[in-house]
Amino acid sequence: MNQTTIDQLLAVLPRNKTIESAVSGLFFYCADKPSKAVSYIQEPSICIVLQGEREIYLGADCQRFDNSNLMFCPVNIPLSMHIKHASIKNPVIVLSMKLDLAMIRDVLAQLPTTQPMAGSHLGIKWHLDDTIMDAFDRLIRLLNYPNDIDFLSSLIQQEIYYRLLLAEQGNKLKQLVVSGSHTHRIAQATDWIKAHLDEPIMVESLASRCGMSISGFHQHFKEITQLSPLQYQKKACD
Repeated sequence: MNQTTIDQLLAVLPRNKTIESAVSGLFFYCADKPSKAVSYIQEPSICIVLQGEREIYLGADCQRFDNSNLMFCPVNIPLSMHIKHASIKNPVIVLSMKLDLAMIRDVLAQLPTTQPMAGSHLGIKWHLDDTIMDAFDRLIRLLNYPNDIDFLSSLIQQEIYYRLLLAEQGNKLKQLVVSGSHTHRIAQATDWIKAHLDEPIMVESLASRCGMSISGFHQHFKEITQLSPLQYQKKACD
């Protein structure tokens, strides 16, 4: 990320709170002090640590994120974030962009059908290459030109999805918008659980709702969220 862009963000971002920018679906969090692990439900998003480092706890798994990688959340996922090192002189800055499924489908439809895709191994940590970071840099700098946001932001976001779809793990993003894929079905399940947190989970009913066998539902649900459906609901309610 261009240091000038970082400096511009530091000049305007409030500290220790999440804000949505003038670009719809683009959020920032700037921490100038360490924090204990904070639990929340991450909506389907791309998240990047622009400066500093944070730890993400997903189930029993802990992963560290800095500006060399991004976090890909294809579904609503209950997780915890821990910032160990942050100060007024060296704050941590995190960007989050909600996934626009309709836009992803449109971009995917324009890719050559013969375009090779990576395997479907699941994981939230992706390598962040320079082309993706450069597009995000331009999206952030667009905040300096409010009259251009409505027209140009969607064009830059389309480029971001284009580059993500062609990235090493791009098949994960593709599977999210392909109707009938395991990721698409589990996304429907997590949406239902999130909307019915005060209701008991009937796994058989939820698997049927997604058009999956009980064993297949359990397997793919845990692959994507690192939690069983019951653990997911408990974590989401915490």
